[in-house]
Amino acid sequence: MKFGRPPDLKGPTTFNEKVAYKILRDRRPILTRLQDKLQARDYVAQRIGAEHLSEVYQVCQSPREIDWPKLPRSFVIKMNHGCGMNIFIADKSRIDVRSIESKLNYWRTVNWYRFGLEWAYRDIRPAIFVEEMLREPDGTMALDWKFWTFGSRAEFLSVNVDQFTERRVNYYDRSLTRQPLSRGRPNFSAEPRFPENIDIMFSLAERLGSDLDFARVDMYNLGGRIVFGEFTHYPDAGLGPFDPPEFDRLYGSKWHWPPDYGQASQR
Repeated sequence: MKFGRPPDLKGPTTFNEKVAYKILRDRRPILTRLQDKLQARDYVAQRIGAEHLSEVYQVCQSPREIDWPKLPRSFVIKMNHGCGMNIFIADKSRIDVRSIESKLNYWRTVNWYRFGLEWAYRDIRPAIFVEEMLREPDGTMALDWKFWTFGSRAEFLSVNVDQFTERRVNYYDRSLTRQPLSRGRPNFSAEPRFPENIDIMFSLAERLGSDLDFARVDMYNLGGRIVFGEFTHYPDAGLGPFDPPEFDRLYGSKWHWPPDYGQASQR
């Protein structure tokens, strides 16, 4: 057992217990819609405006449909139905197309639901999309700002650096006070430069999460341009340790079920 004891699924109190409960009980179609990285874009456009979306160059069902000559020099190829299915292309003149097609064809066969029984992934139809490379004004890869929203309140923020190499993460409360917390990844020592419009990011995250009991809303900030990243319903599939463990209970205390949660989610 990951935590030395079975989770309490009758009266869950910790954050991880509530993630496990959600995985087992919540069957609302909105979860699948938002977990699909392409369908989520329509939801985001309706809620906060299309100006907060990345530019998508192409959407394909097969890697052979990718129109390479029409793509810019740098871009990202993603799948819409899982985690970590991303290929970052800094210079398309140096790519191995056959290797990329092989990887994408394999990913198309993967159903992420099978790994952690995260229900929202189960019925997503796989698709490939190519989007802009998100960079900071100085050309470095954009920082990943993750807002932990509970209903209409974004209570916490985690900031990821070196997302695709040696990922490190810091955690903050709503007042941007650093939390002495880690969750399986090391912290980084230097504080990030918080965007001048960080309050707007919190507000946008709250608008996106307002109809959900919990969602982590990931965003980027490119010199003031706020770009939506993705929704996450089940961080670490409920298996992400909190160190120290009292933060597991703190995060869980912010999560309140809708009155008919257990019944409505089964309909």
